[in-house]
Amino acid sequence: MESTWKLRHVGIPVRDLDKSLKDYRSLDLASFQPEFLIDSSKFAEYKVYGKTPDPVVKTRAALGKMGPLGIELLQPLEGETVHKELLESTGEGIGHIAYAVDDLEAETAKLVEKGFPVILSIRVQGQTRRSAVYIDTRNKFSNLIIELIQAN
Repeated sequence: MESTWKLRHVGIPVRDLDKSLKDYRSLDLASFQPEFLIDSSKFAEYKVYGKTPDPVVKTRAALGKMGPLGIELLQPLEGETVHKELLESTGEGIGHIAYAVDDLEAETAKLVEKGFPVILSIRVQGQTRRSAVYIDTRNKFSNLIIELIQAN
């Protein structure tokens, strides 16, 4: 059966967002939107390994395009986060591949059923369902994490 998942971006944890943006721009490799701050306290739900982080998690981020490919650069600032863990364990480089899905809950359940745990769960304010999840597929797929994002 063919997947209906749609590729959104690759996520790349970096130690220095300013340097990474400068490097990409110096080679005319990608164009980026203005950077933004991911602050776990601003979400209706933000759970890392099933728990609300204390203290909060803060990450600087920038979204860009390299040809048709979406890129998300992520610099962990505060708190324990998946991106910080990736930097410490494998260094800079592609950490996750993100896909938009029509039914986040159903697709998440399929992967959990196959033994892949949810390691990050996010729900934005005003939403009743989760907005995005990170699924830990590192032990099966070359140390990569899958992010599923609710389409729409």
